[in-house]
Amino acid sequence: MEALGVSEVHDVRSLAFGVTSDLRLIEADGTPLVFRRYETDEIVDVHPRIIEHEALALAAARPILGAVVPEPIATDPSGARAGRPSLLMTFLPGNPVVHGLDSRQLALPLAHLHASEPGVDLPRYQHWFAPEKVAIPAWTTKPEAWSNLMSLVRESEPDEPHVFLHRDFHPGNLLWQRGKLSGVVDWPFSCRGPRGLDVAHTRGNLALVDDAAAASRFLAAYRDLVPAYTHNSWWDAADLFSWDGGFAGVLAFNAFGANLNIELLRSRADAWAEVVADAL
Repeated sequence: MEALGVSEVHDVRSLAFGVTSDLRLIEADGTPLVFRRYETDEIVDVHPRIIEHEALALAAARPILGAVVPEPIATDPSGARAGRPSLLMTFLPGNPVVHGLDSRQLALPLAHLHASEPGVDLPRYQHWFAPEKVAIPAWTTKPEAWSNLMSLVRESEPDEPHVFLHRDFHPGNLLWQRGKLSGVVDWPFSCRGPRGLDVAHTRGNLALVDDAAAASRFLAAYRDLVPAYTHNSWWDAADLFSWDGGFAGVLAFNAFGANLNIELLRSRADAWAEVVADAL
């Protein structure tokens, strides 16, 4: 840790919401900090500048959203000093709340982010699915809905202006303390791209964690904050096809009391696919 400029380090605990990397709460020189470290090459090989990009995104988002965004302290993008690609940032208090979030409180930081210029050269967005490889899930009981969505994502995506995206904005990446938002975390995939990507990803997570009604309430709240926004179902379909068959990213919410299982998630994914297909 001295390689990142701190000494007197004490490991406190693991932060369970780290899915793509190891996240640990540490005390460095008496100050609580978060240490992100990519222990395998799986993500780094695909995104070799992921540490640099997250540090850039954090520094750009703090002037927009304020203290709810961690402050980057030190980076080791290549791992030359710390052994593996690593990022040290400030610790934010609070815990994720998975169920029953207030739609307006949820939409407000995203609307502010999308309305602001990052002021740095963030990477262009990447899709988390390949249109030519989409298929109807083997487990689905609603193959017609999935077939309609499959046809949709094989069409050209909507041509929309690019804005500052969080890119992974969902309940697991938001911290709350005494009913107020205290943190927006996990910015490694932040980028420039169509705001529909962020809106759809949040909607998809809400549909899986709660239900389609929660996803609809979030969109209504976002539209109330951004009246000019028109949502295109293409983004919702693309987000549905970005999930792996095991829904590992959503099952991780069980660390926060989500009480989810694969059968329930597949049922909710089917229900959400029908809602999205019906909106076409």
